[in-house]
Amino acid sequence: MLKKLMLVAVLGLPVSAFAGPYILIGGASGKADVEEIEASFSPLASLESDDSFGRALVGVGVDVTPNLAVEALYLTKAEVSVADRLTGETDKLESSGIQFAALVKAPLTPAFSVFGKLSGNYMEVKYTHNDPASPVTSGSVKDSNFHLGFGAGLEFLFNDDAGIRLTAERIQFRDAINGSGDSDLDQATIAVVLNF
Repeated sequence: MLKKLMLVAVLGLPVSAFAGPYILIGGASGKADVEEIEASFSPLASLESDDSFGRALVGVGVDVTPNLAVEALYLTKAEVSVADRLTGETDKLESSGIQFAALVKAPLTPAFSVFGKLSGNYMEVKYTHNDPASPVTSGSVKDSNFHLGFGAGLEFLFNDDAGIRLTAERIQFRDAINGSGDSDLDQATIAVVLNF
């Protein structure tokens, strides 16, 4: 009986509640917080940090109402590293995964809106340590877990079929470095929105 009631409720919802499906294709550029990785090296080390990354993203979403959208995105691999130029010792942090997000939109005009974003990011984070002088201490740790993200952005619709979105967001990695350290990834995204 409960299943029948649920089916009637879903079929009885207005079609407009599910209006506005779209796909999203874009790229992101950003920086990662590598301070905890740098702290694991000797204070006298000659460090070279590469904390910038780029990644692609693709996903689907739906505008549930004019003020609320939900979406799922695939984020390709992003990689940052810290190296000691004198010893050749390196640490690397890689991440990729799926982002589930809710966007709360405030339309300023029919074509232009601002939004806030809250996301749960199911990411595989891989931390790798390589020390040529001590192969025994070299190795990697992988972790697949949910990490919180938040951000804000702007969306401009060219017409009913297409638009562009700019987003600034932070993904907080907890216990991602060697199983205990934290790192935040800040990324700016530009994406094409295709409505259908």
